Amino acid sequence: MPTLQEVRFRVVTGRKIRDDFAAHFCPLSMSSRFLSSVFASALLAALPAIGRADVVEDLRPFLKAHCIECHGPEKEKGDVRLDGVIDEETLASVFDVIDVRDMPPKKATSHPSDDERQQTLDLLGAHLAASAERPLALRRLNRAEYENTIHDLLGIDTPLAELLPEDGSTQGFDNVAGGGLSISSILMERYLEAADVAFESTIRRIEPLPAETRRAATMESKENIDSVKKKKGGTIQVADSFVKFSPGWPPVRIDDSHPIEDGVYRCRVAVWPLDPGENRTLSVAIYTGSLFGPEKKRFEGMFDVTGTPGDPRIIEFNARFKAGEAIHIVPWIYPEHVTWRDKDFEKQPGVAVKWVETYGPLDQEFPSLAQRQLFGESPTIHLQEAGTVYLRHRKNVASHEVISDQPREDAARIIRELAPRAFRRPVEDATIQPYVDLTLSRLDEGRTFEQAVRAGVTAVLCAPQFLLLNREADVDDYTLASRLSYFLWSSMPDGELLKLAETGKLSDPFVRRAQVDRLLADAKAERFIENFTGQWLDLREIEFTTPDAKLYPEFDPLLQESMLGETRGFFRHLLTNNLSITNFIDSDFAILNQRLADHYGVPGVTGHEHFQVVNLPDDSVRGGVLAQASVMKVTANGTTTSPVLRGVWVLNNILGKPSPPPPPGVPAVEPDIRGATTIRDQLSRHSEDASCARCHARIDPPGFALECFDPIGGFRDRYRSLGEGDAPEGVRKARYKLGPGVETDGEMPDGTAFADFTDFRRQLTERPDPFIHAFAEKMLVYATGRPITSADGPAVDALVARAQKDGLGLRDLIKAVVENELFTLP
Repeated sequence: MPTLQEVRFRVVTGRKIRDDFAAHFCPLSMSSRFLSSVFASALLAALPAIGRADVVEDLRPFLKAHCIECHGPEKEKGDVRLDGVIDEETLASVFDVIDVRDMPPKKATSHPSDDERQQTLDLLGAHLAASAERPLALRRLNRAEYENTIHDLLGIDTPLAELLPEDGSTQGFDNVAGGGLSISSILMERYLEAADVAFESTIRRIEPLPAETRRAATMESKENIDSVKKKKGGTIQVADSFVKFSPGWPPVRIDDSHPIEDGVYRCRVAVWPLDPGENRTLSVAIYTGSLFGPEKKRFEGMFDVTGTPGDPRIIEFNARFKAGEAIHIVPWIYPEHVTWRDKDFEKQPGVAVKWVETYGPLDQEFPSLAQRQLFGESPTIHLQEAGTVYLRHRKNVASHEVISDQPREDAARIIRELAPRAFRRPVEDATIQPYVDLTLSRLDEGRTFEQAVRAGVTAVLCAPQFLLLNREADVDDYTLASRLSYFLWSSMPDGELLKLAETGKLSDPFVRRAQVDRLLADAKAERFIENFTGQWLDLREIEFTTPDAKLYPEFDPLLQESMLGETRGFFRHLLTNNLSITNFIDSDFAILNQRLADHYGVPGVTGHEHFQVVNLPDDSVRGGVLAQASVMKVTANGTTTSPVLRGVWVLNNILGKPSPPPPPGVPAVEPDIRGATTIRDQLSRHSEDASCARCHARIDPPGFALECFDPIGGFRDRYRSLGEGDAPEGVRKARYKLGPGVETDGEMPDGTAFADFTDFRRQLTERPDPFIHAFAEKMLVYATGRPITSADGPAVDALVARAQKDGLGLRDLIKAVVENELFTLP
């Protein structure tokens, strides 16, 4: 029987699960129009009402004593009656409101004892778990998995995810079977387009220029010389270097160093600090991308500026460029120098850029390695000139196509070799033959060898065996290989996993545990860190809001990058060192760079580039994810914070007790940034409505606990205001005022009171079970790609028990996940 904690949440979400599955697939006589309509969604998973009459009769005494007064023949609040036939969905709702103590309401005339309440929950929980059906794990690749898989399969790095629409999510993740990963005819058209782009990317049609070094001194740039002459934006020349004093955009750019053709280049930037002063670290954020236009720049990294004019720091990195794209060097001076000395620019701290260099293209293979991997090393396959093209720096350049001396034999071989790798398992001849026939039919129609192979490869990359995971009715070792790799790499299994599958060793849970260590040691495991934290903690939404510059002038892009670095680094530190997951609630350390440490008021940290493990004092408000600026930013709107939004976030993401949506037509409570009314006063009036009060009794307390953090994660004891209030001390030219004091005390629905955030966090630490269960469940959802229902209670119980036995280490929990029965179910 599942425990009470395991039935929580799933009894609500389980009844809402909708799965879309592929109906069938027939690649014979395939065309793009036919292929785009291959898939259809068909199945609605419903929960049966097994034994409902029996459980309702057992519930009658409880319902009569505590519920019928408001949900019977005389009253029918919320259109819910509990005196007659009760359907499965209503039973699930009854469980939920009793579990979170929403019902009976405080003003009710009768309340159950703790024992009576527990017995009722056990009765309902057992029924709901027994009557729930497990949805299948069949799903398609999400767009990140699609791109990673194509890259690893074909050996290319062309961006593909942007060609596909955004994925929906189920139970908080976009890699879970359900409506978020359905397949439509429109999506199939996008897959066809992406597969065509992927095939084209394997062929290098133009022989690359020999690798060359393009180096440019900053003070040889006419744009920089003019800027210095006009002292534009606070710039000067020192020791043959271009010095910029004002932080942020516009960047330093040296056009003569830009690559002139597409490719991967090694980049080097020489920088040094001018008059940094004490306790100040100068740094540069480096981006690559288009010179002009709306294209988003690619962030390459944050680098500390050290060295001297004669011995500058040389920053090195590799990056892919399109012809004419640039390196954008954005100086950051922090803490910012605020005292101007009669325009004596030399006394100001500044970032000096001496020269910039690119070398490449690095990939000189012709034919490309990706082409040789796809088409094979056959002596019958060649590149042949097929006309000329005009490039900006080269005229009448020969373009090439792939030809074969034995087109039918080579085309069939290419498809037969590709299919097992693309389908991630051995493939029977009968399954491969339709793709071979399609390819050969193109040759029969008079198409070129390359066009025929393109048709066959595109068909393979749009096949259900490629696009869908967990298709097999019985889970075998090849299914387990894919589950491991898509869990921790978001991509296809490598050769070692497939070899283990071939020998049947992945059925052994000890072998799977060992593979966890190997997979996590690979650089591709960064995808797991980014994808899991990005969705569990909503880090993907970090850019959705821009803090108000008047209220929060200290916010800058360097701080935002540091926020992400802290949270990902924190997760990575726990994962690498197998530390307890309870550190997510509270920890005696943080992962900080100087920018974030200064923001938090933590002394002794220098440098923005590298994050450090910093021990926190016992009375520190920091520690755990709830005190991290990234979480505080994604739970605010950039201008204000809301206890409602943050409270809902804590219930959903940390405690696994999601709150229902607000009733229709109820307006949101907007904090008063004029400083005239406190948010507690506003919510108190809002909660006078009984229908609102019930949910807000759960939502508001954790939300108020977090009110000590502003929208950018800074600690505060007073709100900032653009209207009434006092001028802040020690803040130069502040455009905001300090408004009402922040109230962070509250009382949980069970009557437990807390004085402030640290007291609230202490209580979570002392009673960690809700978080442990919620986190284990989220990891299971992400790992298995299936929604969790009440039928999965015993499996989640087993996972938690194993994790607790192992000390709750994050890595050990992941190993327990791959041993769990849910990891091996269809």
